[in-house]
Amino acid sequence: MKKQFNINEKTFVYNNYIQPMPALADGKLELASPAYRLCAITINQLFQYIIFLPIYIYSLSALFEAMEEEYDSDEFTEFFLEWLTLPQTLTIIMITIMALIIFTAWQISWMTKYGQSIGKRMLNIRVIRTNGNNPGFIRNVILREIVYQLIVVIIGTLTLGIGYFVFMLFPAMVFINKWQRRTLQDFLADTIVVKDKTSNKPVTVRIPKR
Repeated sequence: MKKQFNINEKTFVYNNYIQPMPALADGKLELASPAYRLCAITINQLFQYIIFLPIYIYSLSALFEAMEEEYDSDEFTEFFLEWLTLPQTLTIIMITIMALIIFTAWQISWMTKYGQSIGKRMLNIRVIRTNGNNPGFIRNVILREIVYQLIVVIIGTLTLGIGYFVFMLFPAMVFINKWQRRTLQDFLADTIVVKDKTSNKPVTVRIPKR
C-alpha cells in the first residue's frame, strides 16, 4: 500500500515574485538541494568511469607500447588489429560490456521502481511526478533520460556541436528556486526531485493542483 502525505503549500517571495511551492510533508519530504542532485550525478558518472577504467588503462598501455616501437601507419594498423584479437583484450572487452549491461539494468530497475538512480538512492533523494505519483519507466527512463539525450544529440548535431555546450548549462537550473529546482528533464517528464528524510521506501506525495 502506497504511503500518502498531505502537503501544505508555503509561499516564498523571490525578487518580488510570489511562488507557491510544495513544502514539507509532516517533515518527511522536501525539495532535494542542488548539492545533493549534483552529487548524485557525480556518483553515477564515477560508477561509469570505474566500469571503463580497466579497458582504458589496458588500451593506454598498448598505445605506449606502439609508440615506443615507433611504428608507421601501416605497422600501427597491423599492431592494433592483432591487439584486438588477443585473448586478454577480448576478455577485458567482454567484462566491460557485461559490467555496463548490469549497471544499466540496475539503474533502470531502481529508476522505474523507486524513482532513483544509484546516485540518488545513495543520497536518499528521489524523482516523483508533480502530482505525487511514481514517474515509473515511461517518465523517469524514457522521457527524462532517453528522449532528453536524443534531443541533446539532435540539437547538438544540427548546431555543429554548439548545442552540446548549451545543454551543459541546464543542470544549473537546480539553483532556480522559483522553478522548484526543476531541470529541463523535469519539465519534459513533469517531475520534481525530493529528499525523503525518513525512509528508502517508495512514497506517494499528493501535491495540490493549481
